[in-house]
Amino acid sequence: MRNRTLATLLCMGLLCLAVGCKQSVGENVANATPVSQPAPAPQPAPEKIKRPAFDGDLAFKSLEKQCAFGVRYLGSPGHKKCLEYLETELKKYADKVILQEGKYKDLPYTNVIAVFYPEGKQAPAKMPVLIVSHWDTRPVADGPGSSVAQGGFRFGEKGWNRLAPIPGANDAASGTAIMLELARILKEQRAKTGVVLAFVDGEDYGDFRGNNGAGDGVLLGSILLAQKYKDYPEIGQPLYGVLLDMVGGKNLVIPKEENSQQYAPATNEKVFGIAQSLGYGEVFRFDETQSVEDDHIPLNRAGIPTIDLIHPLPYEPYVQRGYRYWHTLNDSPANCSAKSLKIVGETMAELLYHETAEQ
Repeated sequence: MRNRTLATLLCMGLLCLAVGCKQSVGENVANATPVSQPAPAPQPAPEKIKRPAFDGDLAFKSLEKQCAFGVRYLGSPGHKKCLEYLETELKKYADKVILQEGKYKDLPYTNVIAVFYPEGKQAPAKMPVLIVSHWDTRPVADGPGSSVAQGGFRFGEKGWNRLAPIPGANDAASGTAIMLELARILKEQRAKTGVVLAFVDGEDYGDFRGNNGAGDGVLLGSILLAQKYKDYPEIGQPLYGVLLDMVGGKNLVIPKEENSQQYAPATNEKVFGIAQSLGYGEVFRFDETQSVEDDHIPLNRAGIPTIDLIHPLPYEPYVQRGYRYWHTLNDSPANCSAKSLKIVGETMAELLYHETAEQ
């Protein structure tokens, strides 16, 4: 993802390092047509619905398991192992698992998409809820707090000039772990709505400032999903989407994201309202905002109103409270928390089990 303040500084030439990760791709979001969602109305606390509890400890074990595969950037052995893990796990739980494949130069990447039918149905929903996370990790530790960024990283026709891959515990494994735990509880008890869990690949590989700011080799999986989801009848036309990115760090805070509020205000209000009703107001910050360009942008452009839940990057005004291990060699399980995973996971579970969209 890219912090919008950082992007402005880069354009002004005040920063010289290619800090990378999730920077803007394609046309500026301001030039895209906003997805139309009605303005949200105040909602009462949702009635209690009996559902399986989200297990933060199990999610944390999944986070650790992903990291145990090693670094998971495109073409790495750990990437292959993690793909096999995701496919095997999701086939235990989902009604349908789709492998959506693409290629960047000579590097294959794969979106793993799990489809869950609505409760009591034997067919996919026409308008499911979409939950998204990227599962690949960045091959260079180019964050502002990186100890190995001196000298810079350069991306060219043959890839990076040197590698310093990050473990990706928070930036990849956290959202993926939450979604795997959601898959487990959806197997135990289906939601009334259909659910699609999209584990997208190739988000974090290349240069976010390449192609004159359009990006080169980044957000690959979400762009592919946005372009091709209508080719898969099982995916339907998602009612809305929620992107989970860097949601497992200790001392987690999630301000509202401005692009999310622009394109999917009703979804943003619904999710933050549910979090408040569960007592997670100290994490889900109604009164704070951030602007991030991330995997939700291609989805919004494609007509799926999607919000981004993300721990801020360590730039102003979140130098102190942002995730300071972003794109460093210290993005490890030691700096993540089962408590954070549970907070976000419980919020997502409450969202899915309360959704009663017409199918």
